[in-house]
Amino acid sequence: MSLRARRRTAEGAGRPGAPHLDGLTVFVYGRNVTSRRCLWALALGIVVPLGCGPVEYLSQVSSRAASALAQAGQEGAEQKAPYEYAKAVAYLHKAREDAAHSNYQTAIDWGRRSKDCSRKAIARAQRPLPAGAAVDPEHTTCGEP
Repeated sequence: MSLRARRRTAEGAGRPGAPHLDGLTVFVYGRNVTSRRCLWALALGIVVPLGCGPVEYLSQVSSRAASALAQAGQEGAEQKAPYEYAKAVAYLHKAREDAAHSNYQTAIDWGRRSKDCSRKAIARAQRPLPAGAAVDPEHTTCGEP
């Protein structure tokens, strides 16, 4: 029996529960091929955009910002650049909080700010301090949008 004959038979028989898409449904070995492909396309159309935010969040915040903050801590930025280090910690905390609420784009922005502050804290921690100063008096801005 040809494919066209099967389609006519399936449509003509009025099989209960057989889905029809305005005559475009093709039955191959008793399976509805068209609706399966539509379901796969729909699933990919939903899953792919949802996957972008968490993936970028993981690469930006979980790896880059957290490792930059850890490096700043190892360089002694907590004592030598306390303002930049404190901002980096606060931004990373805010990024993780927003990600917990599925606000991935804002979490990524907070993560970038944390990474920026961590890098500035590392740079300040590596500079020699002026004579007699416990903290470098120069003020730098970090984490601005």
